[in-house]
Amino acid sequence: MLITTLTLLACKEKAAEKVHVRSVRIIKTTLASTQENSTIVPASINEKRETKLAFRVRGPLVRLNDTIGNFVKKGQVIAKVDARDYAIAVESTQAAYKLANAEYKRYKTLLEKESVATSVYDQIESNYTRAKTAYQSAQNALYDTDLRAPFSGYISKVLVNNFEEVNPGQPIISLIDLSEFEVKAWISLKDLTKMNENTQYACLINVGNKKIRIPGKLKEIGHKSSNSKQSYPISILIDAPKDNKLRAGMTTHLEIINTTPNPNPKIDIPVSCVFSSKNKSYVWLYDEHTQKVSAKEVVSGDITADDFIQIHKGLSAGVNIVSTGVHYLTEGQKVKVLKAFTKSNVGNKL
Repeated sequence: MLITTLTLLACKEKAAEKVHVRSVRIIKTTLASTQENSTIVPASINEKRETKLAFRVRGPLVRLNDTIGNFVKKGQVIAKVDARDYAIAVESTQAAYKLANAEYKRYKTLLEKESVATSVYDQIESNYTRAKTAYQSAQNALYDTDLRAPFSGYISKVLVNNFEEVNPGQPIISLIDLSEFEVKAWISLKDLTKMNENTQYACLINVGNKKIRIPGKLKEIGHKSSNSKQSYPISILIDAPKDNKLRAGMTTHLEIINTTPNPNPKIDIPVSCVFSSKNKSYVWLYDEHTQKVSAKEVVSGDITADDFIQIHKGLSAGVNIVSTGVHYLTEGQKVKVLKAFTKSNVGNKL
């Protein structure tokens, strides 16, 4: 009984001595040597390209993909004209070509043996060339009775009806390419002069209650201003997002981000790093050797984008500070450093 009592007392003493070690995340402070200036202007989303497709031959349509919005792959047949006469032309010119080819080879052998005059051989060679080109032209015309998609895209307009007689060059189908989108906007001369090779671009889209930001690349900037707007046209290309179906003609906003040297470099840290006590702002410094934290008074400034806050005084670059759970720590408390989120940990859930 005595032994059992002593054992229980010893366990209670050990439990009392056990100190809870809180897990925290640590970041290293950096000096912002550059600053970003963002300009947002109204814009529109447009297809990458739109092409009106036409036949190179004449004839009545016997097949037509006339459903607007249909997706077609590159090389897929969209429309077809009656190929009967063109197939007959191929057979006729093929027969003439075979005959001319045989005669050409025979006279070429005779010329090598000097058994025929050069002028006669030249006439035979000319006949062979005409027959060959006629045969190739007939083959091309037969191939062109099928109207194929030059790129993968969507049918946006159907300009004829099936079974109509169509002529060469007559627009049949309008095809749009949505593999990328072109975002078009107008910017002022003042904003234009701020742009440089480091300027970044993004398309800002509202989808339901969500705001989507899609980075883009510059396509072109116009060199002539609009008389009515007194501004310059700008176009950027964005990739078509897989999860959100954009449509040509949608309104959006174009964000232009210019990065310039910061004349007064400051340290920006997440807002979650700062806590207040007695009307003063502090951060927790982390000592890698002792694994303990100590409070450091700072003078904070404005809150910037992405919930960061400027630190004007009290911190230097290269210092380890606590970024989570700052309101639950005490001076000299020992903490455990959590590992940073991995790139594969989408949403930092794991």
